[in-house]
Amino acid sequence: MSSDFKKLSDKVKPREQLRDAVSPSELKPEALLAILLRTGSAGCNVLETARRLVDAFGSVAELVKSDWRTLDRHIREYNELHPERKIKGVGQLKMLELAAAFELVRRGYEIDGEDIRQIKITKPEDSYRIFREAALMGEEQESFFVLPLDTKNHPLCTAPLRVTYGLLDQTPVHPREVFKAAIRWGAQSIIVAHNHPSGDPTPGRDDIRLTERLVDASRIIGIPVLDHLILGAAGAAGGKGFISLKKVGLGGLT
Repeated sequence: MSSDFKKLSDKVKPREQLRDAVSPSELKPEALLAILLRTGSAGCNVLETARRLVDAFGSVAELVKSDWRTLDRHIREYNELHPERKIKGVGQLKMLELAAAFELVRRGYEIDGEDIRQIKITKPEDSYRIFREAALMGEEQESFFVLPLDTKNHPLCTAPLRVTYGLLDQTPVHPREVFKAAIRWGAQSIIVAHNHPSGDPTPGRDDIRLTERLVDASRIIGIPVLDHLILGAAGAAGGKGFISLKKVGLGGLT
């Protein structure tokens, strides 16, 4: 920790703020994150490092959904876009520590909530129940999710895997990213989904083309794509909030 940081008032230092707070909710997200990070780097104290890390994800909500590989990818992408204010000093060890903390929190919530691994996917509505919890409606970017399934169509993980966080109107996803996640989890089949920030889940030409590419790749890899859901606003698509490309017969899904 830099000597300049040590000279700061206790009212500014994250650990001291938490110690003296009546409730942890008084602290800003970057202060809480700084406590987990513990140290910054030369020329960038731990609070500034925490701010940049939150900026890299756009929100704390997105940050805490991440595994260490997602942390690594976002940090590298952020540093390429912002060479003047890079995230430094967050190596693999710190990323693993953050990912472990985030996973522990998620599991804590699952104790009282529904464990999606107990849900058997038999229809698109079952998948939608799971994906709508992962995709925050109102996001300004598209995100692409993969749900790996076992032989009985039960999810293998406790939440859908976010493989990309995209642009304003598209998600640049490649089949290798989708199936890399599927293989890592030992999936027997997968269901994929992405959100439309506009709220309208009507599939576009790119959505259909991407699904066709995934289906073609699945035949080679041997992990079938069972469905592709496009997530929209709650009242969209006749009140369902989503469209199943399999159900409407698009993208080569059968």
